[in-house]
Amino acid sequence: MIIQQTATDGSRDRSSFAIAPFPARWRFPLQLSLICMGAGFLSVMLGPDNYWDLRYYHLYAPWGYLHDRYLYDIGPAQEEGFLNPVADFLLYGLISSPLNETPRIVSFVMGAVHGINAALIFAIARRVIRPPDPMECSTLIAVAWLMGVSGGGFLSLLGTSSNDLTSALFVLGSLLGVLNAADRPVGSGTWRVFAVAGLLAGFGIALKYTSAMFAPGLGIAAALAAWRQKTAGALIVFGVAATFGFIAVAAHHMLTLWNDFGNPVFPYMNQIFRSPYFEPSEIVEDRFLQRDLWSLITFPFSWTRLDAYVVIEPAFRDWRAAIAYVAMAAGVGAFAVRSLRNGNPRREVCAQTRGLDLVFIFVVVSYFAWARASGYYRYVIPLELLTGVVTMGALIWLVENRRVRLVVAFMVSAIVAITTVYPDWGRRQYGDRYVDVHVPPLPPNSVVLIATEEPVSYFIPFAEPKAQYVGIENNYLRLSQDNKLASKVKEVMRTPGRPKFVLDVDGAKPDAVLRQLGLTLGASPCRPIRSNLEGHILRLCPLTDD
Repeated sequence: MIIQQTATDGSRDRSSFAIAPFPARWRFPLQLSLICMGAGFLSVMLGPDNYWDLRYYHLYAPWGYLHDRYLYDIGPAQEEGFLNPVADFLLYGLISSPLNETPRIVSFVMGAVHGINAALIFAIARRVIRPPDPMECSTLIAVAWLMGVSGGGFLSLLGTSSNDLTSALFVLGSLLGVLNAADRPVGSGTWRVFAVAGLLAGFGIALKYTSAMFAPGLGIAAALAAWRQKTAGALIVFGVAATFGFIAVAAHHMLTLWNDFGNPVFPYMNQIFRSPYFEPSEIVEDRFLQRDLWSLITFPFSWTRLDAYVVIEPAFRDWRAAIAYVAMAAGVGAFAVRSLRNGNPRREVCAQTRGLDLVFIFVVVSYFAWARASGYYRYVIPLELLTGVVTMGALIWLVENRRVRLVVAFMVSAIVAITTVYPDWGRRQYGDRYVDVHVPPLPPNSVVLIATEEPVSYFIPFAEPKAQYVGIENNYLRLSQDNKLASKVKEVMRTPGRPKFVLDVDGAKPDAVLRQLGLTLGASPCRPIRSNLEGHILRLCPLTDD
């Protein structure tokens, strides 16, 4: 039997319909659990990850960190191999366990964890979108949720090794906490809610440092929520909790880098820390950076046409951001006009969108911080997930007629469904294992030269653990550089007596590098590395000293 829920205040519950036998207090948690399970099953249907970054560093980084390889190996996963690997522990733990033999379960778990983002968006939509009519409320919440979770970024990355969705769930959890704090009666344990929100923000930033772009937006939203609660102490609690959360997740890794290299974010920001192990220069990713005001304002409209290398590398099109942009501007304008005309804000409109102004502020501040710092779409998934909430909330501010709202909501949902072109980050077919890599035996004291910018470090956790893996001529380290890592590469590869090998990538041996190091290919044949991770043909080829 299906019945409509009733809220504790006697009004219709905004979560629309639920199954009668379940107690009221369990219905919303059940809905959230079903959303996560649905995301897990969708991840299984999409297939296992074959993303560039999985082969690039998401397998080596946790292995190298846990096995203290930073000074033994020489950056075989290139610059990203030094990033905080805590977010990679989930996938690494799954494939290091017997669950690797059941790849669909691995896909389900990864998708279900990422699905927490969808559950949080549902919770945010229920909190913000509150028209009095139950049917309208349920419809607008459903459209807001579907518009957000069907975005090109979220669905394309669901269940993959990309940690953007992992850090996003903490960012959205923090925002939900701020909204809850702002909506509580003054003095009713508000500081605890601020503490949880701050802790989640710290976790998210520590898991993926690019999430620091959301810190200004969260901070301003928290400050406004504290102002509404008439307490400055709650804002201090938010900041202290955020700091503690960041330290809890990132401190050990940063201390390890400091002890090894003298730079807690090595090799980044080395123009400040000046570690002798790398050049005293800044590593900048500015391919999609927006540098002037006009490009900042118009950037979301660039994604409405199908193209590659506009905001990410693969071909991509998504109208959600542009629609949310226009809706928000129009909604704020309409609200301002009505406020000036009537002398005060329309209370009924505010009551129907409680906390929407905080969401607007978070989105606007975070967008500008992101576009100025990076402009790379993968890093802005929390804002994509909020496009539905922003659009439907702005629609309530813009249009008073209930029927018109519903018509526009359905039109918007149809438009985004028809126009979205999802980027292809790489999927593959299921096999006997989620990750299945077979590396030829190597002598324990051997050294393997990896002279390429291609994503190849994934084989190392499955290879001889006592061998040394040396990266050079990649995205951060060159033989021509004058630093300790480049010098160590030359020293290791020129030291006689150790068995030496070079990684052959698609038949392209680094002959020029070998000549500079005084090495030549040996007489023995190259041996293939077999893997179910599709990308490049890898072989290990023996070397001899000249």
